[in-house]
Amino acid sequence: MKTTRIILATMAVIALFSACKKAGTGGKVTVAAIPQHHGKSIYGATVYVKFNTKDSPGTDAANYDMTLVGDATEEHIHIDGLKKGDYYFYAVGYDSAISMPVYGGVPLTIKEKSGEIDLEIPVVE
Repeated sequence: MKTTRIILATMAVIALFSACKKAGTGGKVTVAAIPQHHGKSIYGATVYVKFNTKDSPGTDAANYDMTLVGDATEEHIHIDGLKKGDYYFYAVGYDSAISMPVYGGVPLTIKEKSGEIDLEIPVVE
């Protein structure tokens, strides 16, 4: 009986530590977020990032951990210094071809310790 408890406790600790991936800043991964509407890049979009989730926290900026405003001359927004873990990226921009705001989001799990990831974020009107 004692051996069974020890084995179960050990398995629980291993599962707890292997399942935890603390997303956030302080890492060495850069994500190049590229908002796109029907294959066309949206310049100057704003990207919101939520740490430790793959689910959308909604459209309220207050629900996100990070906000990055893109440059009007750039088709992407660099998010530097991220760690391994789960993230949700939400982009809001303006498509001048249709004169309308566009928005959308995607989850991302970062598995690498370092490097750069290109992340296309599909947006709709």
